[in-house]
Amino acid sequence: MKHIIFIVITLLFSTVVFAQSIEDITWNTEEYPPYNYSENGVATGIAVELLVAMWKKAGVAKTPKDINVLPWARGVNNLENNPGSCLFSTTITPKRQHELGYKFVFPIPQVSEDSGNHIIARKSKNIKINAINDLKAHKIGVVSKDVGQSLIEAAKVSASNIDKCNNGNTLVKKLKKGRYDIISYGFSTAVNKMKEEGVDPSEFEIVYTFPPLPMGYAFHKDTDPNLLKMFQAILDGLHKDGTAETILKKYLNKE
Repeated sequence: MKHIIFIVITLLFSTVVFAQSIEDITWNTEEYPPYNYSENGVATGIAVELLVAMWKKAGVAKTPKDINVLPWARGVNNLENNPGSCLFSTTITPKRQHELGYKFVFPIPQVSEDSGNHIIARKSKNIKINAINDLKAHKIGVVSKDVGQSLIEAAKVSASNIDKCNNGNTLVKKLKKGRYDIISYGFSTAVNKMKEEGVDPSEFEIVYTFPPLPMGYAFHKDTDPNLLKMFQAILDGLHKDGTAETILKKYLNKE
């Protein structure tokens, strides 16, 4: 009898975990232009428009107003602790896939071949980073729980040399003020943030580029595999029919 009860409870638990629909998902993003950002209080950007196109293909009447724009660290916390959560645009790393168990639907098209994560410094500092080990000699700014932080930690930089910010705007302001030597962040987004904060992007340069990594929509580790397969098939179709490229070009023309 106890054995039967255990089986029933297990089946019920499995149903709770996997009986999901698009309506069950909480959609979270951050301020990371041009991929995702808020405009008049509503999410927009390359990844947002692509997601809306995916919803349309799936027959779901959702809009950008259904997307929460949060500080990145809060979005990561929701993703890791709340089943039914999605966070984007999320760089795909081995740690996120294999250690943290994130499930990805990807790729989100990127603005250029060298899009991704960089080490950025003030030109006048003449900082040279010839190898990853050179990072250890510098004070480095990162956005908390961003891939830029993960890459710096993977390089075995001392925690005392890493300064964590809540968002990219604070990051570029601190770089401008000389609070640290360099930042680990995507250059195209850093330029957007600099313009927002009245910082002249021409005063800064890329001094190191990490190997490129794809970006996608990260889902909680217990998301229904069938839901993920459906989303992946829809996204693949949007790449194949040119919709993803059209959305990307729209934002490239805004640059």
